[in-house]
Amino acid sequence: MAATPPDNTQPAAEGERTPISRRRGFWFLCAGIGLLVVILLMVFKPFRERLDDRALDKLGFFTGVCSDGGATGAPEPGCLALRAKPGMTTSQLAAAITHLDTLHQTLELSLADSAVDNIDSLKDLDDVESLDLTGTQVWNIDALQGMRSLKTLVLHRTQIQNIAALKDLTGLQSLNLWETGVSNLDALKDLGDLRQLDLRDTQVRDLDVLAKLPHLETLKLGGARNVRSVKPLEQLTALKTLDLNETQVERLDPLKNLHDLQALYLANTPVRDIDVLTNMPNLTTLVLDGSKVANIDAMQGLVKLDTLVLSRTQVTDIGALKGLTRLQRLNLSDTGVDNVEPLGNLKNLKTLNLFRTDVQDIDALQGLKGLQELYLANTPVKNVDVLKGLTGLRELVLYGTRVSNVDDLKAALPNARIVW
Repeated sequence: MAATPPDNTQPAAEGERTPISRRRGFWFLCAGIGLLVVILLMVFKPFRERLDDRALDKLGFFTGVCSDGGATGAPEPGCLALRAKPGMTTSQLAAAITHLDTLHQTLELSLADSAVDNIDSLKDLDDVESLDLTGTQVWNIDALQGMRSLKTLVLHRTQIQNIAALKDLTGLQSLNLWETGVSNLDALKDLGDLRQLDLRDTQVRDLDVLAKLPHLETLKLGGARNVRSVKPLEQLTALKTLDLNETQVERLDPLKNLHDLQALYLANTPVRDIDVLTNMPNLTTLVLDGSKVANIDAMQGLVKLDTLVLSRTQVTDIGALKGLTRLQRLNLSDTGVDNVEPLGNLKNLKTLNLFRTDVQDIDALQGLKGLQELYLANTPVKNVDVLKGLTGLRELVLYGTRVSNVDDLKAALPNARIVW
């Protein structure tokens, strides 16, 4: 009888393993080690972060979350907001850097109104996107010259005069130099991504460098009293907000190409001629308070205007406002205006200030059902019966007028605060 062939399906003898099973065991072992490492990292990372948070708290920081900057204000993932407590010192900041450097997160860092006077320790931080030094005694910002990730920098109310350290921060999008001693802007010439620039109450005189910032959307020069010419701004067609309050600017014609401008502030300037406004159909806010303007005919086409301040101007005729039906806030105080008939069709008007005008007859206001605040103080107004139907009024100021029937008015407007 023939011999029975060996059965190759039988398991290997005890202690013997095939090459395949050995390889499989090796990979199982590696996978197990990898899984263990991941688990340890998952457990250790929050623990380490909690340690860092506690350390940062002891060193003088409030911690929070960054906002994405959108309308919803939703938290921005991977970003940590840190705000210094008022008593934080330079040495505490230096001690905190070790913890900040290990976080590996984008940082929004605010040292505003703290006792920090030196920021040299920040030069080793690579992930700071926003830095606020408002109200500190910092005067030297050389430590910032390597912080290429910076997008927002606030130096408001600091001792800063020299901003040369910023010349290579080409990612900077928002820079606030309000109330500093800065006068030279040469460092900004290559910062082409700048969107917001605040130069209020600075010593700036020459704006030529700004001509090289094509994406600038907001420019604030209010209180920069050395500024006389806006010619360098003529090609900044992306501008939406321009603040020239309390400058020496008189001629606005270089702004004729700024068709997208939405807000223009000219308070306390020597401006007289505003014909350039005919080229700015998108204006929603216009402030001429204390300027030399007398003729406002150029406003007739500003149909998107919702806020207009003409107080302390030489304006007497407001006929040009007749068609500006989107107006919500109008200030005519301290002007020679005596006729408000052109306002009769401004159904969206919510706030009207006629303080110290020559207005006597207010019958034209009877259809302004949306009016919430009305200031008639120190005017020759006598009869206010027309206001009894304006049940939306919440604030009515009548002192210094000739009004006598106030009790009836109070009864008709129980929800209004009437100052008489």
